[in-house]
Amino acid sequence: MLPPRLLCLTLGLLAAFAAVNACAEEQKLEVVETTPKLEILNQQIAMNAEDAQAYENRAYTFALLGRKAEARADLKKALSLKDNGPMENRAGWAYFNMGDYTDAVKAFETAAKLSNHQAHYDYYSLVLGYWATGQTKLALENYQLAVERDPRFGEFKTLEERTAEWTTLERKAIHEIYVLWSKTWKPQ
Repeated sequence: MLPPRLLCLTLGLLAAFAAVNACAEEQKLEVVETTPKLEILNQQIAMNAEDAQAYENRAYTFALLGRKAEARADLKKALSLKDNGPMENRAGWAYFNMGDYTDAVKAFETAAKLSNHQAHYDYYSLVLGYWATGQTKLALENYQLAVERDPRFGEFKTLEERTAEWTTLERKAIHEIYVLWSKTWKPQ
């Protein structure tokens, strides 16, 4: 059982995350038909229909543009061509940005298992998935492991630098768990 103050903080953060998520789901984005990056990825796929990385990159781009069906199709194709830890991890990030958090957790867990938890991204990826699915204890445990692997996650300034190019959703999630971790979990 969590102490009352921690329980209130946790519930407050979960409520804020849910409100932001609900707001994002209500917002209807204009469909972007193409971008320079999509053009390049389309050309790569046209030149080599077996390029799993190009499918994976296009899936992530589609996910960021809110084109979920196309993102899922490209993820399926990429993983059918090359199913390994890095590809599963990248799929997890696409699912996370689409709001498909259960699928993100599955992909992150598969990636971590395939790498035997040795890939540099295993723990912080798991943090995002567990946080988004409300598994706070697992998120905190994995955040501690992420800090042990990459100390930049342990201080706000270096966390900011480390995640500067992440999407707004990715940064918001990692910052929320950092705040909870730093107040309740961080060794002194």
